[in-house]
Amino acid sequence: MQNKNRLVLLDMLRAIGVMLMIEGHTVDAVLSPVYKDGASVIFQFWTFFRGLTAPFFFFSAGLAFVVATVKDDGGFLRVTSKARFRRIRRIVALLSLGYLLHFPLQLLYNPSDVTYGEWKIFYLADALQIISLSLLVILVVALVVKRKETLLRSYVIAAFLSLAIAPITEPISWEKFMSPFIYSYLTYRSGSFFTFFPFSAYLFAGAAFGAAAISLPADIRAFSLSRNFMKASVISLVLFLVFFPIQFAFVSPYDVYWKALPAVNLLRFGLVTLVASAVGYISLRINSFPRILPAIGKSSLTVYVVHLMIVYGSPVNLGLAQLIPGGTHPVVAIALAAGVMSLMIGMVYGIEAYRSRRRRFASATVGEIAK
Repeated sequence: MQNKNRLVLLDMLRAIGVMLMIEGHTVDAVLSPVYKDGASVIFQFWTFFRGLTAPFFFFSAGLAFVVATVKDDGGFLRVTSKARFRRIRRIVALLSLGYLLHFPLQLLYNPSDVTYGEWKIFYLADALQIISLSLLVILVVALVVKRKETLLRSYVIAAFLSLAIAPITEPISWEKFMSPFIYSYLTYRSGSFFTFFPFSAYLFAGAAFGAAAISLPADIRAFSLSRNFMKASVISLVLFLVFFPIQFAFVSPYDVYWKALPAVNLLRFGLVTLVASAVGYISLRINSFPRILPAIGKSSLTVYVVHLMIVYGSPVNLGLAQLIPGGTHPVVAIALAAGVMSLMIGMVYGIEAYRSRRRRFASATVGEIAK
């Protein structure tokens, strides 16, 4: 256990986001198509809540990025050169990994063997690409804006613009005049699971909450964030009730365009902030918490990449999806998800043990030199 000498809420949100993503990916990859019945209430319920995983993960990433990057220096916001270098390095790493996970390996030894389908998969925008580009925007804004209120306002405007632009960009036939390397970020029709609009809105919204928390005293930061999460949840759910009947009346829920319209994303954001608020209020009543929470958050990128390789495979290995091509029973799928989560937790413990051993060795070496 570890004393609450940091923002427990942030650690818990990141840990929950990572674990939910592992569960959703694993079950989806190994569940037999027989059980993926759109008429099943249970499957619809699971599918809907699985759709909250990415927004939750994105929201937590935006919040954590701003809290860790932007500092309040007597009312004047700044990003140190060290923090700037680290964030840029991380953004480049995220973008590179996003493409490497789908890299057509044949390109290295026989480019002519790379099929159109493999190129299409390589071009698709995935979670890591959306996160990296959104964080780049968040960082640029933080470097330009020096006042807390302006920074907060900028991120809120960016989030609303992302939601508003999504219905405009989705129906445009980008493929007629734009490279698939770019238009995959702009429309679901490209096959991308995530598009920059509206998913960047979740990161910008998280960044807005991070901006609001920058200068708050540590003893009230979690409470203030939890309260603001609840307010945002109520507002989003009310707006959902306003937009949903309009969206349902004019657009079929089975149309891809449905996902780009405000109602679905307002509902998702309302539920994400509701959960975040509940987690925040719970964290206020915890005097100490397991070390694994900040450890998972610290190693979230490693966990994300490794679990994707285990579940979906990569250019260099087969995953569960390839090893169980026909899928399996829901009970087995759940057991496999629990197994992958346990494996990832074990990996994080191993990483932390290695880091701790290195720190002890470095301290001992410094101590010997000082004698």
